[in-house]
Amino acid sequence: MCEQCGTRAAEWDEVQGGDRYAYVTTTVRCVGCELIAVEQDQVPEGPDGYGVRIGLVPRTP
Repeated sequence: MCEQCGTRAAEWDEVQGGDRYAYVTTTVRCVGCELIAVEQDQVPEGPDGYGVRIGLVPRTP
């Protein structure tokens, strides 16, 4: 099974009963991932940015 997309090679291989067009792509925007990506752009390159990870925590009222 492909670690990235989760499909198996046989699903695509017509010789193995699969279909080259078994799946279609879809595009989804996750606002959480978007916020992480925007914040990640602010992390400095090089040693100052080593080990910096961006995550999400719930906003408390």
